[in-house]
Amino acid sequence: MSAGRLLAAGIVVVILVLAAREHGLIGRSERPPPHPPTPARLAFEAESSAAEARAAAARRQAEAAQALAQAPEEESVLAEGPGRSETFGYCTACHNTALIRRSAFDRERWDELMDWMTEKHGMNPLEGELRQTIVDYLAAHYGPRQRGPRGGNPFLN
Repeated sequence: MSAGRLLAAGIVVVILVLAAREHGLIGRSERPPPHPPTPARLAFEAESSAAEARAAAARRQAEAAQALAQAPEEESVLAEGPGRSETFGYCTACHNTALIRRSAFDRERWDELMDWMTEKHGMNPLEGELRQTIVDYLAAHYGPRQRGPRGGNPFLN
């Protein structure tokens, strides 16, 4: 047998052995277990999971806010009293009542806000008896809140 044929036969045998081993016909039948993850990999996966959770929470919050913004409001969400209809009609042309209901300003600050909204946000100027009615209503029903037994910030008392 010549050296060339011997070399070719050797190559064929090596290829057959490697193929048989790859297909599990000889040698190990199982792959070795994977290496444990590194601390860097574990930290990356934890951060990725946390980021996905934050993104999902942000999506849910945005969807809830959009649903609230699209829900038609009724005048009855505001406190009962003289000026409620005027306040609802005038203020909800630009924003929802949540902005009003979470505020707690004194009469002077509510009055200043009317000018600020006109100057900064293009609100139609609110003047005369209508302005007084709305500002009186807001001050009476959405004025400063007393918190704690002595008022003010309960954490500072």
